Amino acid sequence: MPTNRPPDNSAQPRPQAYAWVIWIVAALFYSYEFFLRISPTVMVDDLMRSFHVSAETLGSLSAMYYYAYAIMQIPVGILLDRYGPRRLLTFAATMVALGSYLFATTNTLGIAEFGRVLMGIGSAFAFVGCLKLSAAWFPAKRFALVVGLTNMLGVIGAINGEAPLAYVVGQLGWRYTMHAAAIIGIALTILNLLIIRDAPYQQQISPREPLFPSNQELVSGIKKILRSKQTWLAACFGGLLVAPIAGFAELWSVPFLMQSYALTKPEAAGLSSVVFIGIAIGGPLNGQFSSWLGQRKLIMMIGAIGALFSLLAVIYVRLPSELLISVLLFCLGFFSSSMLLAFVVNCELHSKRISGVVIGFTNMLVMLGGTIFQPLIGFLLDENWQGKLTQGAHVFSLHDYHIALSLLPACQLLGIICVMFIRETYCCRVGEAVN
Repeated sequence: MPTNRPPDNSAQPRPQAYAWVIWIVAALFYSYEFFLRISPTVMVDDLMRSFHVSAETLGSLSAMYYYAYAIMQIPVGILLDRYGPRRLLTFAATMVALGSYLFATTNTLGIAEFGRVLMGIGSAFAFVGCLKLSAAWFPAKRFALVVGLTNMLGVIGAINGEAPLAYVVGQLGWRYTMHAAAIIGIALTILNLLIIRDAPYQQQISPREPLFPSNQELVSGIKKILRSKQTWLAACFGGLLVAPIAGFAELWSVPFLMQSYALTKPEAAGLSSVVFIGIAIGGPLNGQFSSWLGQRKLIMMIGAIGALFSLLAVIYVRLPSELLISVLLFCLGFFSSSMLLAFVVNCELHSKRISGVVIGFTNMLVMLGGTIFQPLIGFLLDENWQGKLTQGAHVFSLHDYHIALSLLPACQLLGIICVMFIRETYCCRVGEAVN
């Protein structure tokens, strides 16, 4: 049975120093799950051959991660608010390691899909858990910056899941690579258990209120979140800006760039990883800029417009050099990182005690981009496929990609419309903004 009795942590280190240690461990887990999330993008041909599947089926296999991840977000938020991040992040890392092992060892599509589901379930705790810990351990004025830094460390995992992973897969094969990923998951399980603490010791012994909210408080908070139009708008904005990242950079960018510019897989993966460099740099900068300006909405609008024009140029303009491609892919990532302000805005609209549910709800809508668009793009590619094969893998024309990827700029345009109706919070402290 859960209890609000504070644990005996008399030897708890000073919060000022230990907050960053805890954040690093939690953010490393997020970086690890991000690496696994996008890993199929450099294994497209290998997975098609290994499981004898079409583009649509491969998109569905990859999206199993997103299905589990998205469905779990609100339950994850409730569990984190009710029981704390330490035990749950330890459990989550174990699930991801197990899913990686199953994915690496099976020859059966169904078991591979189950492995991706386990990865998605475990990964669902990573970002929400890290931000939950950040809300507990850091002052409110630093929260937007820490959200950006968290995402930066996460996308470092994504960068490693592009060109470096493509090289390793080329040398060792995708199965041995996924075995190594499972071992890393076990190491992170141990780190989470040994280092993470739910809150500073001063909060754990406070007689004024229990560490974790009651069931009644959680139910009331969930109702408030679901009834808030502003919360829905901010979360939808985040999801619409992430859809091109999930649908393009996390799966179909490498084969698109290979077809469009006659690049090798490592070259295309290297270019694609520039998107995540842009996200890594843009996340903390956009968060800090918005705090300096005292406005969230302006940065969100600039980000949505910049991401739209960057993506349109990458997909539909024949660019003359790899340098220009890199610049535009960087801009796509940099501007798209403004979606992180959706989490900040929604946390500013609700009490810190239900921050897990707020972040989980927002992340659920954000992750729907991958859930919907990876298989949908695969379906559209298959619909226009002319039957060309290379070593058992489907080969699509540039025209096929132009049609299938046209969904993504439309998402960014809808994101711009969402921002128009979002109410400015003026960077109020968490729990002080009025719905």
